[in-house]
Amino acid sequence: MERAGARRGTAPLLVRLTSPLHFMAAFGAAALLQRVLSLPLPRDLPLLVMQWAGSLLATAALGLAVVCFVLFGLRRTTILPGGQPSGLVLRGPYRFSRNPMYVALVLSYVGLAGYLVVPWALALLPLPLLALQRVLIPFEEARLRREFGAAYLQYCARVRRWL
Repeated sequence: MERAGARRGTAPLLVRLTSPLHFMAAFGAAALLQRVLSLPLPRDLPLLVMQWAGSLLATAALGLAVVCFVLFGLRRTTILPGGQPSGLVLRGPYRFSRNPMYVALVLSYVGLAGYLVVPWALALLPLPLLALQRVLIPFEEARLRREFGAAYLQYCARVRRWL
């Protein structure tokens, strides 16, 4: 089902705000909750392992995002969800996921939650995920179907939305 904004080509407010802002807002709220309603935290070796794992996950996610940005740059198309696409990116991680930038965003969020020891961030993760699933991705997919028709539909048939 297409939303009115997707049919007109104008991006809804949640799309124009971009998904990194949604994740930043959720993380900020989680940090505030951790300060006010502190959840118990691991100590010693478990804390160190959690921080190292979070660091590695966030770093890997950053690498994935950089690869995606480079591919979009090479294709000379927009990375902004509300922007007008000029071409489909089908190489690299886009062979396995239609949304590797969003996968990178989720992984970096989880990694930073571990590294910065903000367990509330995991509890609030469904909020930005809901914005992605219900608003951003449907808007982008509707726009890509309009712009690229059968080529995009064939791509969707071959590649999963997430992983």
